[in-house]
Amino acid sequence: MLTLPHQFEFLSDAWLEEARRFLERETAQRKERLGGRPFSVAERFSNAPPHMKFANNVAAWSMRYDGDKVTVSREFNESADQRIAGDYQAALTAAQFVGLLADGAMRAMLRELKAVYGKDRVPRMSGNLADPQASELMLLLHDHMGRRTVENPDLAHRAAAQGLTSNIREMEETGYTVIEKAISTGFADEVRTATLRALSEHNTISLQWMLYHGREIELLALNPKMMTLIDASLGRGAVIASLSAIRKGPGPGFIPNHTDYSHVPEPYPEFALTGVGVWALEDWTVASGPTWIIPGSHKMRRGPRPGEGHNGGVPIEMPKGSSVFFTHGVWHWQGDRTEPGERVTLHMHYNRGILRSLEPKKVDPQMLHRNPPRLGEMLGEDDWFDKMAGIGRDQVRFAHMHKLHAFTDQKKREILDGVGAP
Repeated sequence: MLTLPHQFEFLSDAWLEEARRFLERETAQRKERLGGRPFSVAERFSNAPPHMKFANNVAAWSMRYDGDKVTVSREFNESADQRIAGDYQAALTAAQFVGLLADGAMRAMLRELKAVYGKDRVPRMSGNLADPQASELMLLLHDHMGRRTVENPDLAHRAAAQGLTSNIREMEETGYTVIEKAISTGFADEVRTATLRALSEHNTISLQWMLYHGREIELLALNPKMMTLIDASLGRGAVIASLSAIRKGPGPGFIPNHTDYSHVPEPYPEFALTGVGVWALEDWTVASGPTWIIPGSHKMRRGPRPGEGHNGGVPIEMPKGSSVFFTHGVWHWQGDRTEPGERVTLHMHYNRGILRSLEPKKVDPQMLHRNPPRLGEMLGEDDWFDKMAGIGRDQVRFAHMHKLHAFTDQKKREILDGVGAP
């Protein structure tokens, strides 16, 4: 088991048992509202991770309410009222989306699934639940399980499913990689609006603590492709160091060539301590003043010296909704903006789990309640730091993170050794 006791891998036996408990409890409490009307749901997803040991790597389950009692099974019921099928990894991302009862939430979730996986990989639904009470119950089940469902721990399998295997190899070689259109343009506009709102309220061109400035920022921080790159570069248990916003109008770039390894002695470690994902909330071109990077500069294991200049630098050009991720040992700077308007960016910095965050630790229980466990992991809730008692460390969390690190490292080696997807 690669989870904490209160968390579950999607469609594992433990996940299924928790779903059964929830449905039994809720159908009993809602018996009058359900009115004895039977309903059934079945789901089946291909390409599940091999370590889960499903036959032919197909994960399936069904539930049926007969008007009195509920039954849950591993079999896919072909005659269920509502049937959902598709790709496991895409379905897992959907399963981790919490809050589907909110207006527009289902539409927004499907929009982002298409952006991440492509429209052909979004789970398909056939049939429907005609009873609104039954539909509401299943959405409540979705949210209940979403708060407890962890990410696929098989890094190699997940990267292949998300088309990121080559990005991980590129990141090792050059120190950076671009994931194009990792969010929809519509969501990019929503994030940009939330960012400008926060900057305007504080009358500033830059701001820290952006995680606490809107639901849009929380969802962006959980972007599944970004999570995969973070796991590949910093290992599982990486924590948010800071989430900051910058707005930049026309004129010369005001951030010179540098690395982000403040106070790290040279030579820098061969492995990455920290990294950052920078989100493009509008198209990035040379004229818009993008980030510039010197590919492979992280291998020098030091910062730039005065007068070394920008030889070998490349501008990061990418469409709206894309992100560039690079480790903090990479040399980079802010380009000149030669066109009208503003460049608005979000900088999401992450540390290996053994390092402290730059921002004070501030965990909002409501924020954890409306998100999957991955956000808690990024806020340090799943590791054993800050949890030392008089009798010693939190052994459950210590053992969990040790096992998760080892499995992630094994799968990263497979990626770099050329095992699996190209």
